[in-house]
Amino acid sequence: MSADQGPDRDSVLNGAAGYLIQELVRQGITAEPVMTEHGKALQLADMGRLSMENVADDLMRTPQSQWEATLQRWVQFAIEASRAQSAPRLSVDEVLPIVYTRIIATADADGCDYGRPFAEGLFQVLCLDYPTHVVTLTDKNIGDLEVPLDVLFGLGQINTDAEPIDETFDEGGVHFVTGDSMFIASKIGNIPALLGRLGVEAPDGLLFAVPNRSLLMYSLPTREEGLTSILGIAQMIGSFTPEAGFNNPGGLLSRNVFYWAPDGTIEPQMGSYQEVHDRAASHGHDLDLPEDGTLVIQPGMVFSRRFVMGLE
Repeated sequence: MSADQGPDRDSVLNGAAGYLIQELVRQGITAEPVMTEHGKALQLADMGRLSMENVADDLMRTPQSQWEATLQRWVQFAIEASRAQSAPRLSVDEVLPIVYTRIIATADADGCDYGRPFAEGLFQVLCLDYPTHVVTLTDKNIGDLEVPLDVLFGLGQINTDAEPIDETFDEGGVHFVTGDSMFIASKIGNIPALLGRLGVEAPDGLLFAVPNRSLLMYSLPTREEGLTSILGIAQMIGSFTPEAGFNNPGGLLSRNVFYWAPDGTIEPQMGSYQEVHDRAASHGHDLDLPEDGTLVIQPGMVFSRRFVMGLE
């Protein structure tokens, strides 16, 4: 596969899709192009989807002289995933070290009714992390593990808590936690463990956002700042949206900002622009609705009682 200097990403993606389809057919794996909420993908027979957005991101970071080798690694990834689908059942001892909890968008949770709602727009599921690929467990295959669901979630969160963090840094009063792992954002499933890992004390709770699977950001709200505490992190997450030209690995996870209270309550701090529009209309005002999924700051009651009303 080749391209001129300064390749167009869409051309690279489409060319890569054609190459992968051809190579996978040679291996007896049927692949069909589909469009998902997060962009283009290949539907692989009986084994889920391969995100072409991730493939394109990989290629755009790689010298063109290495594109074919890179695509062959993606072919091998699909082959290994296919083998895993038909592999014998894993024993309990084999499952426990590789089970992880993962936070996904609720819109992507089809076939995962066993999972747990986490926060508005976010859902917690289980994955098996093999050396070459990650398999999301579904209602169809989770029963094959023969391990109680509560045990899987408990041990899965322990494994996610222990996943390496590659980098932490601060920008504009917001703290960033990131890494190559696809389970970084999922560490919010156990915020006390995350705070302990980072050496952070949050007696008044935590504001956090998870724009993609490999990034979480947080800030510590104060009573002095009040609503301004939300504004900083809300503005920061705006730079990680498709509208801002940012390509999130695995797609955009959430646009929202959440508040975690010390008692474990998690509530969203942003709401639909449609709600603001409807409220304005009820008072005789007319606001234009943006075409994208723009959210606006709408502090939750738990946050407001503590930081706006000063009642706690």
